[in-house]
Amino acid sequence: MRFSAEGRVTGAGVDKVYEIVRDKLPDLVPFLDNVSMIKELEREERPTGPRILNRWRADAGQAPAIARKFLKPEMLEWLDHADWVDAETLVHWRIESAVFKGMYTCSGTNSVVADPAGARIVISGELHVDPKSIPGLPRLLARKILPTIEHYLIERMKPNMASLGTGVQRWLVAGQSS
Repeated sequence: MRFSAEGRVTGAGVDKVYEIVRDKLPDLVPFLDNVSMIKELEREERPTGPRILNRWRADAGQAPAIARKFLKPEMLEWLDHADWVDAETLVHWRIESAVFKGMYTCSGTNSVVADPAGARIVISGELHVDPKSIPGLPRLLARKILPTIEHYLIERMKPNMASLGTGVQRWLVAGQSS
């Protein structure tokens, strides 16, 4: 299932916003909603732009209260494989669960584009849940409810993705710089 989201940053141009998102992502954590950690695991500098592997952790406080006692921190983590293309101010990404391997595939592109007030972070991607990875779900039922599951997950992801622009804006207002 395809999805898209946007975040706006006022008072900063495309190059500045792109540089912050590419190089300062772990520093943005205190300014992001629903994220408790971003850790850069690998970084390979390339002529076209870096290839970066980050580990993200969602804020457990955002999960439903009844689920929190069952969630282990690693269950809320994912790996973000990012191939940056500096000349186009965009990143091709692929995320995977750090724990539930093969449960879903999710990939897409984020681009930073000009906006009259500054810049926009435009996010587009695709999410597919593997019904065979959901324990106890009969195959016939899976085909029927899979679009509902994917839609539900996307509706939870979109605000978080769009909040990247808000996080960059908060970071800039707090006087952070590169």
